Amino acid sequence: MAKQPVMSNLSYDLLTVLQNKLEALAAYEVYLKDCKESGEDSCHQLVADLKHDDELHVAKLRAELERLVREGKFH
Repeated sequence: MAKQPVMSNLSYDLLTVLQNKLEALAAYEVYLKDCKESGEDSCHQLVADLKHDDELHVAKLRAELERLVREGKFH
């Protein structure tokens, strides 16, 4: 009898993407500080925009994971 995987590929993938986005958010704080210290306003704005986008992505990923859990599809 074949053993079922510990976690489905979909659940693993979504968690992995979420983890990567959360790590990026932490790194952006360092990058924003570096941009500010260098006086590069355009760089600062770019990194701030990327951070904002990833914050939106994290919210969407969390909502999707919550939906899967609520519907019993997270495994």
